[in-house]
Amino acid sequence: MGRFYSDTLEEGVRLIYFQADPALFPQGVKLVEQAVVAGEPDAYYYLARCYAWEDGNVQGDERKAKELYKKGIALGSDLCVLGADRMGALNEEMKAVMVRSLRESYDAVLKMAEAGEPMAQYTVGLFYFWGDMLFRFQKPSKEEFDRCEKENAQVALKWFCRSAEQGCIPAFRNAFNGMRGGINSIPKDPKEALRWAESVKDKVDMRDYYYSMVVEYQRLKDYGNANRWCRIGMEAGDSSCIVSLGLVYLEGDKGLPMDEKEALRLFGLAAENGNEYGYYNMGRCYYNGWGCAQDYRQAVEYFKKARDLGHTTADMFLSRCYYYGRGVQQDQLTAFRLAKALRDKEQDYPREILGLCYLNGIGTMPDYALARSLFEQAGTGYYASCIGLGDIYSKGLGVEEDIQKAVSYYENAASRGNAEASERMKQFKKTIFGKWKRR
Repeated sequence: MGRFYSDTLEEGVRLIYFQADPALFPQGVKLVEQAVVAGEPDAYYYLARCYAWEDGNVQGDERKAKELYKKGIALGSDLCVLGADRMGALNEEMKAVMVRSLRESYDAVLKMAEAGEPMAQYTVGLFYFWGDMLFRFQKPSKEEFDRCEKENAQVALKWFCRSAEQGCIPAFRNAFNGMRGGINSIPKDPKEALRWAESVKDKVDMRDYYYSMVVEYQRLKDYGNANRWCRIGMEAGDSSCIVSLGLVYLEGDKGLPMDEKEALRLFGLAAENGNEYGYYNMGRCYYNGWGCAQDYRQAVEYFKKARDLGHTTADMFLSRCYYYGRGVQQDQLTAFRLAKALRDKEQDYPREILGLCYLNGIGTMPDYALARSLFEQAGTGYYASCIGLGDIYSKGLGVEEDIQKAVSYYENAASRGNAEASERMKQFKKTIFGKWKRR
């Protein structure tokens, strides 16, 4: 970049676009601002991008972005011309201060790209990727449109790759996501996306993409490489990778043996970093006794911390804890409110708990039909569903009384050691003909 920008602007651009530590972004933005004050034309482009697209974690401000683009254009910045065009701001007012036409500015930026300037390469890639080339210059007929669009996607990908090979993070993002997701006519090819990402991993600061590598390898069932990237991320302190590796140990079916204690340790590391999924999975471990002694009180504490950080699924477990008084004072009304709130938001919720509430009129009027539906949705893997369905058929609540069906539900739970279901079974006895009836 040295022969295209001042040292001040070059360093500012590096800190914003070529490294992934957010703590250094403000320093980068400050350097770009200094270059603007010094009157460097292309500095306006980079500061405008910060306000237009929130680069460098700058709060977006469309008005400021447009003002900066206009001033940069008036000073002769070809990058500003393309930036304003990409933003949809190249109006008549902007055009009135242009030193060159859009085509001439594009050609100038292309020349920078061909000379090896990575941000110009990224900018040219964007011009093809988002259709500016297609609609501004090529304007193909309907018959030629699809072919032209696909060809442009390949050109965009070429420029993104060239830019990323020099360390440009947004260019890496567009190339990687384009290939793995098939975005904007780039052929979808997750394996090629991973192969290419591996080829540039020592050239690009990929800290923000460690977990994406994990997820993509897991989708391909390439667990060896997925776990390798988990460890790469873990060494860099990536909490998502730490949690992912913990889940591998917890489940024991993705290239590593089950080790609940190691899973618990990893979830704890993520929680120490303030990760909501770390807290949530710590809660699950203590709730179920995975890798530790079952401790509902500890589970509740972790679930509450996860919820405070925005992990709404924690409320599913908290609802169960409040309903049964596990690790917290029993409060079935709170259990109902938590479960219903999740359902109203169309998020996963404890159907069996909400079913019990509608069955017993807790926090709401009884609704036996809804309760039965919720128990059936939850499935008989939950003791509460078995007992709830057993009570419905035993008492004929919204259905015809069916002792045989009721007992079958109680037996299901009792056979797995549920004391409440065993107690329910004492109400019935089997006749000499093998039928169940009340005692």
